[in-house]
Amino acid sequence: MLSRIAPKFSRLFRTLFKKKATPHEIGMSFVDMIVQSRADKPETRSVLASLSEKDRERVQFETMLLQGFVIEYVTSELFRNRPEKQGILTAYRDALDSLAEQDPVWRAFDAELRLRLLRYTEAVIAPSLDSMLTRLGDAFADACGHPGDRTLSTLGILEFEIQYVATCTLCCDYVGAFG
Repeated sequence: MLSRIAPKFSRLFRTLFKKKATPHEIGMSFVDMIVQSRADKPETRSVLASLSEKDRERVQFETMLLQGFVIEYVTSELFRNRPEKQGILTAYRDALDSLAEQDPVWRAFDAELRLRLLRYTEAVIAPSLDSMLTRLGDAFADACGHPGDRTLSTLGILEFEIQYVATCTLCCDYVGAFG
């Protein structure tokens, strides 16, 4: 019986006493996620090590762009009809715009991200989950300059899944797990 009560009490405690993040804080957290997405992950380290330095840089940059797409996709899906959606996306875009105004590298990233949003959005419109993931992986490989490369396509699928879970977790924390 105690095992059933403890999780409910824990959730109530977190709900009552946890400080909620502001939309600005969540937007800045999303920008941090974009920067961190470039780092090697245990799941993808061996594939990246086998690539040339130029290809590795391209894949890491494309991973950042994929993370930018995942942020917008997850936020739109999770908060479809909720008032938090617009606040989160506005804060995120404001943070990116602020960085783009200050730094030409972020300006170039923002311009590329706008192109990828269209490409990846077309990929997620699919009749099944398998088809969607295949399309996303193929779009990732194409954007890395290696159309049809199964290894990069699989890497794109893995990156999407990793980033999807991380973004969902952050969004759920923001709204208190929808509780």
